[in-house]
Amino acid sequence: MPRKKQYSESEVIDKAVNAFWEHGYAATSIRHLESEMGINPFSIYSSFGSKKGVFIKALEQYKSQVKHIFLSDLLKSDGNINDIRKFLLAFVNSVKSGKTPNGCLMANTAMDMGSKDKEIKLQLKSFFKLLKEVFIDVLKKAKSKKQISKTANIEGYANFLVVCTEGLAVTAKVLEERDLNDFVEVTIKTLK
Repeated sequence: MPRKKQYSESEVIDKAVNAFWEHGYAATSIRHLESEMGINPFSIYSSFGSKKGVFIKALEQYKSQVKHIFLSDLLKSDGNINDIRKFLLAFVNSVKSGKTPNGCLMANTAMDMGSKDKEIKLQLKSFFKLLKEVFIDVLKKAKSKKQISKTANIEGYANFLVVCTEGLAVTAKVLEERDLNDFVEVTIKTLK
């Protein structure tokens, strides 16, 4: 008879998210995961198959958290272009205030492992697709409210915003807040 798990998968994956976010995939060993997650290697392998299996679950959970926490205001947007500004500025503030000093796990993973692994690349594409879909929804509403040009290429603008968001995720760890705020303002002006 299989043993019953003595832990919550969601809770241990949250801990794995933090480990990978802080150290990256390559520098996070099974021993480190064991320590961070509070479960033994047998449990890691039996539940997730491998370190990569833990990482895939961590990326999935991170995406879900981003959707429900960081994207929540954009998901509720009625098409006010300022909602995009607020989202970008909130991200800058989150990094600069120390709430998310490591930026975006997906941006970090893209830089570290971008096209090296098919499964991880699929996770990254899925995340970027989510961002794009959220931006498309806000931009369509903004277009109908005449907050952006009636000839605006919504999909092109959404792609632009995904790249801006992920670029911001990288540079927010290094640049000064005023420089990042300038970037956000220029990004918003570009949309109008």
